[in-house]
Amino acid sequence: MAISDHLTVETNSISELESEKRSHQQLKRPRVFEKIQTHNSDTLNGSISPILRLKINRSACNMQCQHCCEEPYMTRDLIKRTGKKDPRIQMELADYKKLSEEADEYGIFRFVITGGEALLDRNLGDLVDTLDPYKHLIILDSNGWYFDDEKAKWFADKGGYKVQISLDSMNPADHDAFRRKPGAHAKALRAFKAAKKAGLQMLLSSCLIKDRVFTEEFEEMMAFCAEEEIPLYLTLAKPVGSGKGHDEWVCTKKDVDRLKFLEDKHQIFTHMTPSYGHPGKCITVKGINTVNHDGEIMPCPFMDMSLGNVTKESLSTILDRGMKNKWLGPYRDECIIGENWEFIKFHNDKVNEWSEETPYLPVPYEKGFALTDKVPE
Repeated sequence: MAISDHLTVETNSISELESEKRSHQQLKRPRVFEKIQTHNSDTLNGSISPILRLKINRSACNMQCQHCCEEPYMTRDLIKRTGKKDPRIQMELADYKKLSEEADEYGIFRFVITGGEALLDRNLGDLVDTLDPYKHLIILDSNGWYFDDEKAKWFADKGGYKVQISLDSMNPADHDAFRRKPGAHAKALRAFKAAKKAGLQMLLSSCLIKDRVFTEEFEEMMAFCAEEEIPLYLTLAKPVGSGKGHDEWVCTKKDVDRLKFLEDKHQIFTHMTPSYGHPGKCITVKGINTVNHDGEIMPCPFMDMSLGNVTKESLSTILDRGMKNKWLGPYRDECIIGENWEFIKFHNDKVNEWSEETPYLPVPYEKGFALTDKVPE
């Protein structure tokens, strides 16, 4: 596993609920439990065990969300802009098997399968089998449209661990308008009931724009999650993807400070919240890495710049490279793609430059992050 001497990580005691979950993993998935325990003990030495977020099926989706960062990767957007489909070859099951094996060797224990909408992929079941749900926690990220009782039981029987359902407002009309899909709110609520009935772990995912954290609607969402005993995961809106040009959506320090206050009182968290030994700082490389359908790895779900391709290099080589980058390696108190305007400008400038050459994201490593490599000794 990657060791970075320049990192200092704080340890965090685990809750009673988390302790129960780990005891369950010890019985059902002993290899997962072993990796969690090893990661927690090794974190002080700078080792990392990030989530690997898999964007499958060319990010195909049945919705057109206003804040979506995946739209530039979708076939419908490429056809609209270029008149052509993406010619790049998608990863095959053999590639995912290799990735799963390398992830296991590295000590990684979590895969999130996403899109677009992951349930549109007819080969989803084969992918779950290939990733091996007894060596990794398999999490399904969905808008809930297709996640009914039958699909929930199917995912649970496959060995799936958790379902993450998106809900961006407690107001049905606002959620449906934000997702540009009438009926989306009702389908999301149905999905929660289906997941609970199937015995799956659940997570409500919601996009947080500037000042929303101070609204009555947000209070209602926290109350709903508390009543249903569902953790609330909040994604801070970023000025990338469909959000590009919407700087007014970006949360301020005032919003972030309010969130930190609420985290102590409610079961809510963001990518900056401490978990599994992660100290609760910027997640780049260390917390979540996104694997595009063609194998390119991005160090954050909201970045359109690659660190390398897992079909051409080993996973460990790519992650170690990311930990040496001056932007990505250090643990930062801020979310650099959501709060650091120097980095946001660098990122968006490189994306714009690359987009003048080709419509296909992400920006290759040598055209982006390679220009800013090396953490000072």
